[in-house]
Amino acid sequence: MIKHNFAAGLGGLLLSTLLLTGCMSSSHQVPANYRLQVDNTPATNGGAPLKVRVLLLKSDADFMSADFYSLQTQANTLLGANLLDTNQFFLTQGEPKHSLTGQPPLDAHYLGIIAEYQNINGKKWRISVPLPEPKSTNFYKFWQISADEMKAHIIATSNGLSIQQDKN
Repeated sequence: MIKHNFAAGLGGLLLSTLLLTGCMSSSHQVPANYRLQVDNTPATNGGAPLKVRVLLLKSDADFMSADFYSLQTQANTLLGANLLDTNQFFLTQGEPKHSLTGQPPLDAHYLGIIAEYQNINGKKWRISVPLPEPKSTNFYKFWQISADEMKAHIIATSNGLSIQQDKN
């Protein structure tokens, strides 16, 4: 009887140890949040409102190789499964700043920004901003260090878009 209880207890202990070991090695990934601020200068678009589109992308290859008019009119078709989400807004003389924050899905790797200038000739009308790699964490921890936040500051000028990036 004692041998049977000892063997059952030892078997239970061994099974528990194996289960806990399996749990401890399991991990999942957490994407980094992003904070994007877009500003324009007074003479950016000849005083007219500037339409800005922010695209959440899996890959930026098609985005960077496409022409302006294709992205403007048929971004969904052109980018296909690489386009995860889109957001648009206007920058005006009265509201020259816009902030955007979010936590992208794990398969998002870039933010694509398009500025729809009245005249795009000679201007940098698009920028691709890489998102940080997701951070691996173990699910069994009660405390987690949050993934880094990517901060980017886009400035729209009369010459086009430029970026100031800060990874904290």
